[in-house]
Amino acid sequence: MKRTTVIAIVAASAVLAVALAALVWNLARPGSADDAAERYLRALAAGDADAMRSLLPQDALTDTLLATFGAADAYVQEPEITDSEPDGEVTTYRASVRLQGDATTIRFALTDDSGSWTLTDDSLAVIETTTTLGEAVAIGETVLPLHTDGAQGADGALTLLPAVYTAQAAPTDLLDGDATFAAITDRSAPVSIDAMLAPDAAARAQPQLDAYLDGCAQATTEVPPRCGLAIPWAADLAELTEVSLRIEAYPALSIDPATLSFIAADGVVVATAVGVDRGGATVSATYRTDAWTVRGALTFTEGQALLTVF
Repeated sequence: MKRTTVIAIVAASAVLAVALAALVWNLARPGSADDAAERYLRALAAGDADAMRSLLPQDALTDTLLATFGAADAYVQEPEITDSEPDGEVTTYRASVRLQGDATTIRFALTDDSGSWTLTDDSLAVIETTTTLGEAVAIGETVLPLHTDGAQGADGALTLLPAVYTAQAAPTDLLDGDATFAAITDRSAPVSIDAMLAPDAAARAQPQLDAYLDGCAQATTEVPPRCGLAIPWAADLAELTEVSLRIEAYPALSIDPATLSFIAADGVVVATAVGVDRGGATVSATYRTDAWTVRGALTFTEGQALLTVF
């Protein structure tokens, strides 16, 4: 091979290497802020949680944001950028949108300090929310805790992507009450949920009480406390060594919505006490009641209902 041919091949290889390096560099660049802003608006309008993920910081809040966004009632329509203000690594945008048929403006900012364009925290809507009962709300299947105020209700802030949402008092199986609202970043109105016990709350909570009473029925060496039981074993035994219960009917639960106290009455239980009689013999005695009653309180914590027996 002639030397000139070798030089030509080497030169061509160098040009190809430079071209490949430029291609790789271009592919690795995050693109412009304007490109990312357009992607964000398209994802907002389509309700596309997957497309939205790459634009959110990868932290504990991301999954919650996307879960609530996926459960939104309606998304923005006709989004269009109307203004942009670059400032160092952050570019702030304003865009006109239609939400629930009304024209409005949303504001958001993008930063590339992590190597790709992501939304800043102040791009999200922060909705001050109160509920008169419980201490959490649910959007779709996602439970969002609020802060208890020491009474029956709670208040707090919900952080959401721009969209229309319905927040329900949680736990949703025991509480009624919801509010539908638009989250539009810095001009979102406070949300208040007038919550109350669902009409069938007692029936829905009954399995929780039944499970608790099943624990009372486990064989033990003493009368189980906080189970609504008064077994008169001392009338027949000098010493008690074992108590076992057979539940024939669970007490039926009813809840006072004003005080959130409960009473469960008319249960049927058979107790067998084993021990030593006054003559030193091992004997057993059986007791039955058709009026098994327990009392307690209903509380709410972390979006769940809890029955506490006194």
